[in-house]
Formats: sequence, structure tokens, C-alpha cells
Amino acid sequence: MRIKNCIPDFLELYESKKEFELPDLQTYINRHPEIFDQYFPNHCPKTEERLQAAIDKYPSKIEDIRTMSGKLPEIIEEIDGVYMNVFNNDLAINYNILVGTFGSNAFVTREIKGDIYFAVEKLSPVSNHLKVIVAHEIGHVTHFSFAAKQGMDWRSVDWMHGLTTLYTEGAATYLSQKIVPGLNKSVYFTYDDDGDLWVKCYEENKLEVKKRFLEDVLSGWDMVKEKEWFRLSGGSYFGSNRLGYLLGMDYVGHLVERIGEAEALAFWNGNDVKADIVAWLK
Repeated sequence: MRIKNCIPDFLELYESKKEFELPDLQTYINRHPEIFDQYFPNHCPKTEERLQAAIDKYPSKIEDIRTMSGKLPEIIEEIDGVYMNVFNNDLAINYNILVGTFGSNAFVTREIKGDIYFAVEKLSPVSNHLKVIVAHEIGHVTHFSFAAKQGMDWRSVDWMHGLTTLYTEGAATYLSQKIVPGLNKSVYFTYDDDGDLWVKCYEENKLEVKKRFLEDVLSGWDMVKEKEWFRLSGGSYFGSNRLGYLLGMDYVGHLVERIGEAEALAFWNGNDVKADIVAWLK
């Protein structure tokens, strides 16, 4: 395990300036090219307008950022240790903690399936919330490891398809509930305490949600649909975004009940997971 915490560098630069401006933010970004080459543009667009908007938002988040600089590395060590104890598997993950520009809050790289990134300006500083999102991201790496042990050919994975996203996000959410149990259900999807109405929307419209997702899958997947079901910018169908995460959790829970946990987490190796999800949606 390696933890690279770039928050202290950001805070030192931020607090040294009477006015933190665009060149200062660019200086911070330039100091950590190996991190921001991953962050931009796939997880946040890099435009002058986007960077300036982030600068305008930092003052309202700076105390939370300070809090997480000390708290998040400790939580990462704790949750990493829980995974190791539960699965007896040292995944040798590289953790990168940054202050981003209000894009993705956390992500795992597909090219190197042991690198995790946390952009703290989008995170809640509450310990349980941080534990869940850390468990979710480690859950992705753990999920990948189950298939990798069986010789998974990653070239066979259609990463840009919604059925793949549904499966991977469902698996990570399932694992986060296993590793950090006992919290309110919505915390596992929103990583804060504001998601009850969002989960209620899904529960009250579950059949229609499954039907609409299936229609989108069968009519051809594209980035517009990806955003609708799995991004914060979605939510035009039912008034709530990222409902694909809830669908994914339900599917993986169903799969675990049907074939067992280890088999479910490795199911995409040697099986047509897309066809299986389509049959479940019907």
C-alpha cells in the first residue's frame, strides 16, 4: 500500500496567497502531473472556466479539505486492512489524494487496476461517509482481482457499455456494504446523508426503472445514456440521477444469492455478463 497525499501541498500554496488565483491553481496542478494527467480530462474537463469556478468554490470547502488531509489517510489504512482481513488478499494499492476542480469525487484507473484517486473537495468529511467511499473504490480493485486470479482477458471487456458499468458499480457497492456494514442504505450510494429521497425514488419506481434501462440498452448505448444512468449530470427520466448504481446493487445481490459471492465477483470471466443482466432486467 502506498498513499500519496497532495492536500498539504495545496494548503501550503493556498494559504500563502492573499488571493488564490488561476496561476496558483495551475502551479499546484503542474507539481503533480502523474495525478492530474489521470484526472484531466476523463474525470473533469480542464477549461479556464472550470478552473476559475473551482477557485470560487474553495473557500466554502477549505475547512473540510483541512480535516480530510489528516483523516482520510488514516481511514484508507483502516479500510485497506479490513479488506485484507476479509479476503486474505494484499492488493498493493496506490492511493492518491488530491484537491481537484469539482469533477469526479473518486475513481479507479482501468489501465492500472490498483491505482485509486480521491478528489476531496467533492467529499463529505464525516468519517462514516469517507469509510464508505474508500470501501467502494477498494471494492472495484477487489472485484477486478477475483477475475484476474482466474486469468481474465481484460481485452474482452466492453468498458464503455452501460451493462458493464452496472455490473462493476454494483459489485463495488455490494462490497462497500460488506466492509462497512450497518449504515443507512442511501449512504452507500451518495456517500453523505442526503440520499434518502433518491433511494425512495428508485424503490417506488423499480419496475419502470428496469424497463427504461433495458430499453436504453437494447436501442444502443451511448454517452448520453451513460450520463443519464451513471453520472451526476443525469436524472432526466425519473428526476434522480445515477439510478444505475441502485440497479447494479440489486443485480449483484441477486447474482450472489444465485451462484455465491466468489462466483458472482468473477462472473464476467468466461460468462456473458451482459446477456445475464439483460435476462434479469426482463
